[in-house]
Amino acid sequence: MIHRDGDWLTARVGDDLVMMSAAEGNYLRLSEVGARVWELLERPQSRDDLHATLIAEYDVPPEECRRAIDDFLATLVSRRAVRID
Repeated sequence: MIHRDGDWLTARVGDDLVMMSAAEGNYLRLSEVGARVWELLERPQSRDDLHATLIAEYDVPPEECRRAIDDFLATLVSRRAVRID
């Protein structure tokens, strides 16, 4: 399962989402798709469920979506914004 992690504060700036963690000293700016991922992770999700939702919502080949989302999740893990059990 993928869970949000930490004390991230968020604010919308146009279609983007700006995130800041005072405890971690990290700042992120997420695109529209990244913001959607963050929104979906309000409730813990399995990787398969997250992929399925995004494939249904966006016009992108499934393998390309999976690869892009997995890369994005790796970034969020490295910034301590999410954890994957």
